[in-house]
Amino acid sequence: MKKLLILILFFGLFGCNSIGKNKQVSSNFNCPRVFFSSEDKVFIETSEGGTSIDDITFKAELNNFAFIEKCSQQNEVAVMPINILIIAKPMDELKNLDVSIPLYAVLLDQNDQVLETQYFMVTNSIEKNFETKNFKETDITDKLYIITKKLDTNQIVIGFMLDDEKRLLLN
Repeated sequence: MKKLLILILFFGLFGCNSIGKNKQVSSNFNCPRVFFSSEDKVFIETSEGGTSIDDITFKAELNNFAFIEKCSQQNEVAVMPINILIIAKPMDELKNLDVSIPLYAVLLDQNDQVLETQYFMVTNSIEKNFETKNFKETDITDKLYIITKKLDTNQIVIGFMLDDEKRLLLN
């Protein structure tokens, strides 16, 4: 019986996860407000070298967001997991099922000053109706993990990254 007690005490003192070694403190905090950029809420993709409206292969629009998991802070780092919904509408010119959509997230403080900008790439496939062989409107969901040391983040603005040619086509 003594040997069993010593064995249990030994494992408690020298176990893999010693209580004394784990000093990281994690806590939940209020997630910042999230907005979609009014200028960069719509994304378009064109066929190679295409510069006209007829060359657009698909159009995507930021639709909604949610904080499914809580925002947390561990030591001096904040983690904000934002689930986003993008509605992708294929055009007649779409040849490839796979799409890659670049996004940005701008972190702002309470005075609307930019603290940091982070960049993301959402990849997914456009759904196809196999009876008609046409591509169909697809809901694309993804989770953006915003990880930052800027603990004074008050707002996050999310938008699509567009080059000047695509921005001209949208306007």
